[in-house]
Amino acid sequence: MSTLDGFSTTLLTPSLGSLLHEYRTASGDSAKTVSRRSALSVVEIAQVEIGRAELDVDQLADAVGAYAVPRSLFPPHRCQVNVDLNAGLVSVYEADGEVAESPADSILLAYFELFFTARSMLSTSAVPFTDLDLDVLRVVLSSRRGEVTSHLQRIVGPLDEPFVLPAEVTRRTARRALLVLAAAATTFAGGIVVRQSISSSPPADASIEVQIIDAVVITR
Repeated sequence: MSTLDGFSTTLLTPSLGSLLHEYRTASGDSAKTVSRRSALSVVEIAQVEIGRAELDVDQLADAVGAYAVPRSLFPPHRCQVNVDLNAGLVSVYEADGEVAESPADSILLAYFELFFTARSMLSTSAVPFTDLDLDVLRVVLSSRRGEVTSHLQRIVGPLDEPFVLPAEVTRRTARRALLVLAAAATTFAGGIVVRQSISSSPPADASIEVQIIDAVVITR
């Protein structure tokens, strides 16, 4: 669960796997059928659905594509994904011409198709990082590694060891990056973005390192 300005986002944070599972069962497909459409085994498909698969972006894109989620809100090769690192938001708008769709964007857009449809959301709605499934978040961050690393280095310059996004972004790395972004937003914007309920708060003049440790974004 995460909180944003005191508002619980538990209901806004469905996992990619649970949405795919719901879609598959509603479509009447078996895990074996989905497996045959991809390079993954039935066991690996099951791991995707329960959120325990450690796949790289290409493998995850292959798995998500095997579910054949129809994209009506977010038509293939027509969507421009916008990641606002300063505001911590992801939004999508339909482009005038054809857009090259990366494996990372295909995962995000399939997730958004299921996510938005279930909640009758407008396709232009912006989604906070804290409302993204952790697997989807790491895909978003890893696909924009250079931009994310530069942004993090700018906002946490005072740290002894500036944060650098590694070549392989895991759930743990994605969580750490989001902790830094949330803590920096709290420090520099002057407002609490995400804060864990803790028994004792750091003093007002606490260093950013302490604030990063005390900021909690997603607990799975």
